[in-house]
Amino acid sequence: MSKFAAAVLNRKGGVGKTTVAVILAEIALVRHNRVLAIDLDPSRNFSDALGFMKNYFRSSLRVKNTLEESDADAPEEWIVIDCPPTLNEESKYAVDFADIVVVPVRPDFFSLSNLGVLYSTAKKFGKEKAQLPLVKVGYDSSVMTKIANQLISERDYPVAEELPLHKHIPYNITSGRVWSTGLIARSRQPYERLYDKLMKAVDRLQNGITDINEVWTDRKEEESDEDI
Repeated sequence: MSKFAAAVLNRKGGVGKTTVAVILAEIALVRHNRVLAIDLDPSRNFSDALGFMKNYFRSSLRVKNTLEESDADAPEEWIVIDCPPTLNEESKYAVDFADIVVVPVRPDFFSLSNLGVLYSTAKKFGKEKAQLPLVKVGYDSSVMTKIANQLISERDYPVAEELPLHKHIPYNITSGRVWSTGLIARSRQPYERLYDKLMKAVDRLQNGITDINEVWTDRKEEESDEDI
């Protein structure tokens, strides 16, 4: 895989969309990829957060505020697109452009109720359901989480990863630090695992695999479970 484009989108704000976009971009940079970060959200928080990182990553990071057809030929290996919390024309173009659309969701009805429109829109652009994985943010043992999980299961939405809420991450991002500053290895694992799953998923999709379970199941973990 020579290039990978990920859009991060949910029509509901406050679900961790920009945080996920920043983390994916920074993990890609730490793993020695060049990254083109495209900030389509008028708040420009994605641009601001990554602007702090230019001293760390220098020529490996480029940030811009428009998505253009020519970006498909950009020299960077990774393209991360932070979309606004709406399905406007820019967001729709990002859905069409991206290899995978990452959809952060919180355990509440508002971040889940609009997903049908997003998946329907993506289908019009020829996207498979497996190309729009959910990232569950802050799911716990509450009743609302159980209801949200049931809804996700009933509608057969693909799930890439569950990310815990960690107070140090937003602090790091807003204060100009790398997202993982001060986090122990165990705390970093879910975010790094998301990155790895995206890499595996896009390879499977490019090989014509579109079944949700096949795309988003970690086969090594599955084999290990069978061996126990």
